[in-house]
Amino acid sequence: MPVVAFQRVRQVQVGGVAKDDLLRILERRNVSLNDYARTLFADTVFTTSDEEHEVRIAAVSLPELGLPDGGLYADIVDRAVDLGLQQCELELAPHLRLQYPDQPEGPYLTVASKKLRPDDSFPNGLYLRRTEGRLWLRGYNSGPDYIWPPDFSRFVFVYPCGLTAGHTTDMSDRLSDGRAIRL
Repeated sequence: MPVVAFQRVRQVQVGGVAKDDLLRILERRNVSLNDYARTLFADTVFTTSDEEHEVRIAAVSLPELGLPDGGLYADIVDRAVDLGLQQCELELAPHLRLQYPDQPEGPYLTVASKKLRPDDSFPNGLYLRRTEGRLWLRGYNSGPDYIWPPDFSRFVFVYPCGLTAGHTTDMSDRLSDGRAIRL
C-alpha cells in the first residue's frame, strides 16, 4: 500500500453524544438538514458511539485519487482504500459539520461511508455544504451507476495514523506563494 501525503487533513472529535442530542445541537447551531438527512437520522441502523474519540480525516478530490474524469462511488472508495484511506462511520458527518462552521462556499464535503440499507431508494450518506451563508448537513441518494464529476465534491475519508500528512492544521490548499485557499 503506497503512503500518500494528502494536504487537507484534520482531527475530528467523534462520539459521546446520542443521536437525538446531535440533532438538537445541529438545530441550535442553525445547521439545516434536508429530508434525506432526517431519514438517515431516524433509521435505527444509524447509531452513535458512547465513547468520544478522535479521528483523523483527509478531504480529497477525485483528481487527487487518480480519477481526473470522475468516477463511480465504488471506484472512488476502491481507489481511496488502495491509497491507504478508509471509509468513515456515518456518525462522523454531523460531528464534522459542528466542528467545521467556517466551511467556505465551494465544493461539497461528502463523507465516504457505507450505505446503511441496500434499498436504492434509501439515502446513501451525508455531505456538508455552505450555500448562501447557510450551513447544511444533507443526505444524498445516488445509484451505483452515477458518475461523480471530478469538481463536484471532495470526499472525506479516515486517514490512518500510520500515514504521513502533508500538514494537519486546516482543510485548505496552498497557492505557490503560501496563501491559503479554503476547502
